[in-house]
Amino acid sequence: MSKHFLQSTAWEKYINLEGKATFRLEAPDFEAMAILETTPLGNYLFCPYGPNLLGENPHASLRTSLKALKTLAKEQKAFFVRIEPTIPFSNNTDQNDESVFTPDFMRSLGLKKSHDIEPAHTWALDLSQSEEDLLHEMPYSRIQYWHSAEKKGLKLRTTKDPKEITVLTSLLAEVSEKNHFNPQEENHLKNQLKSGFATLYIAEYDGQPLAASLIYDHNGIRYYAHSASSRKNKKLSKLSAGTVVLIQEIVDAKRQGFESFDFWGITTSKDPNHPWYGFTAYKKSFGGQQIDFSGTWDLPLNSLHYRLYRLIRKINRKRRKK
Repeated sequence: MSKHFLQSTAWEKYINLEGKATFRLEAPDFEAMAILETTPLGNYLFCPYGPNLLGENPHASLRTSLKALKTLAKEQKAFFVRIEPTIPFSNNTDQNDESVFTPDFMRSLGLKKSHDIEPAHTWALDLSQSEEDLLHEMPYSRIQYWHSAEKKGLKLRTTKDPKEITVLTSLLAEVSEKNHFNPQEENHLKNQLKSGFATLYIAEYDGQPLAASLIYDHNGIRYYAHSASSRKNKKLSKLSAGTVVLIQEIVDAKRQGFESFDFWGITTSKDPNHPWYGFTAYKKSFGGQQIDFSGTWDLPLNSLHYRLYRLIRKINRKRRKK
């Protein structure tokens, strides 16, 4: 299975810019980039969307990788290891396919299910089809917005200049104020542009930014990472700048020879009140298919220490909800 971007050397460079220590493990049947995370209770190792399992038998590869990660964790005085293998996952406990993981298999290795750090489900669009077929799968009205954008005065541009990240962060602040969520900090996103893997798309009308989106490119896949659109001017919002930007990102990826467009994170909940329900439906409307990962799992090395950590997190979450 292809290594996820969050296990790449490019992402590792960004993590180092953030001031965190990283470690890279390589073996014939696995490779892993682990981040040393710190808490008031001590350190732990985190493999975002990893380890990457390379062997013909993913079950055996995961066992091998956990053994190596445990050794590294003990060297770094970490009290648990956190992993997120991107191997296909199924909640069907009768699943006998050795290429698929199940909760029972994960628990048999001593792993504990944690809250998901990176999304356990994503939505991906196959770019091997023709551009005409790609656009045909999308709602006709959205394609019309894209086709007529320039004629209506909407201008799109791309940049890798870290100083321009304020365009995105200003729009994110506007959206977060309305929807009550905490946006990514400006310095984090600026460091992503500094690392070289990210590109910022901006849609402007008469010099006024209406939408911005940050994408990551890696190993034939374009990832849809952060985006926001202005809602202040109702007349200009009818230009659907955010949708125009997204379609352009997909078309550009196709034209540049990318294999897939990863929308990065959806919910499987059918509850319309779920906070991710709206943007999940939006992402799915562009065509594509769902991909299920294993989610986030922890391997405790000090059971008492780990239980205390989980308890404190639970208490803190309840306090934040009040």
